[in-house]
Amino acid sequence: MDMIEKPSSAVEADAEARARLRLATLPGFTQELAGTARFTRLIGMTNRVYRVETGEERFCLRIPGSGVAAAIDRRAEEVNARAAAKAGVAPEVLYFGEDGVMLTPFIDDAVPLRPERLAESKGALERLARALRNLHDSKLPFAGIFRAFATIASYAAALPGLGRGLSADERHAIEAVQDIGRALAVQPAAQRPCHCDPTGRNILDTVDRVWLIDWEYSGMNDPMWDLAYFSIESLLDGPGDRRLLTAYLGRAPEAREAARMAVWKPVCEVQAALWALIQLAEGNPGGDFAGYAKATFERAAERMRDGRLASHLAALREG
Repeated sequence: MDMIEKPSSAVEADAEARARLRLATLPGFTQELAGTARFTRLIGMTNRVYRVETGEERFCLRIPGSGVAAAIDRRAEEVNARAAAKAGVAPEVLYFGEDGVMLTPFIDDAVPLRPERLAESKGALERLARALRNLHDSKLPFAGIFRAFATIASYAAALPGLGRGLSADERHAIEAVQDIGRALAVQPAAQRPCHCDPTGRNILDTVDRVWLIDWEYSGMNDPMWDLAYFSIESLLDGPGDRRLLTAYLGRAPEAREAARMAVWKPVCEVQAALWALIQLAEGNPGGDFAGYAKATFERAAERMRDGRLASHLAALREG
């Protein structure tokens, strides 16, 4: 896990103090134990995440943030996080509160699977592919259904109320993905338990295996969404996609499988860009959401102008 290295501030100190108070209410903790524990702030874009050390024990404490994260279905997240742990792809959930506070064991020697880690760590892509396949094949019932196109519509509808309108290009991208949705609906995929937000920040690599964390957006979904989302966030190219699909499937992908993954990509990007715009509109200080939204919308538009997309859509429509 990456740690935030920056000078202490009154805001950070106050947030940590509140986290300690909340930790003291968890089973197995006391005010004294929480007060003397060593806290280290970890990377988190919408939540506050801490490594908590109490003697020889180490935990990961997640304190939910505000904004979109506050509207997440925490009951579904808890169900899915516990199911993912049973499937062996997520850490054990030691505590999950109604307010979304979560405590898990801290995973030692784990590094976020960002693009640079993916390039440097031998076999990391294959480890990730195996973890996703294990999750999708687990047959454990996940709470909630992830509806990408409904989510895109809700994000777009929320922005004007937050004081952020949509440009003509952004509206065009939102409209264009609806054609992709119609093509995907010709032969709907079997719904499987999916992470739905497999960015490098949410995947921890220990060399032996990878762990998936942060199940806020998880639900039953088309498994190809997870592969497409990981691909765009990891900046994979054509050969990288083939390697990912081959590792996931255990064989060379069929044209229709590759097409399904490819057409999900601009949908993933439009949703991710809208999510970033909402974070920006709500004043989330966790990252350069303006730059991310702009670059992601541009990538989506470029994919939708690419002639190969029409071929992929035709392959899906023809079944």
